[in-house]
Amino acid sequence: MPHLMLEHSGNIRESVDEAGLFRELHAALSEVGGFRVQDFKSRLVRLNAYIGDGTYEQAFVNLDIRTFAGKPADTKRLISQEALRVLGRHFRRTMAETSCDISVQITELNRESYSRTRSEDLASQVPVLQESTSP
Repeated sequence: MPHLMLEHSGNIRESVDEAGLFRELHAALSEVGGFRVQDFKSRLVRLNAYIGDGTYEQAFVNLDIRTFAGKPADTKRLISQEALRVLGRHFRRTMAETSCDISVQITELNRESYSRTRSEDLASQVPVLQESTSP
């Protein structure tokens, strides 16, 4: 945790360096939000079908930061503002050439309803097949 879900319209002007963008987001959000870099799960989704006012010149970038509830409001505000700052740098050309909104939201997850399993968990449950030693 946290999960970063970055969505953008298909008409952005930049060629997104996904690894570089997320590396910068992870570092910045770790610093202000107290997250561990290794705990981020991030993905980017380009949406070619979107509806605004119907013009090609309307664009958007939205980052949903999904994390467990409990962070103070001031910390959430810092996280959101820092993410917006990073995104503004990465989508500068789109902001200049289109009517673009960049937004950040924090979605709080309830620990009691969140479930997951990890590869390490499954590895201990899978029987290991041993080769026969008989001739």
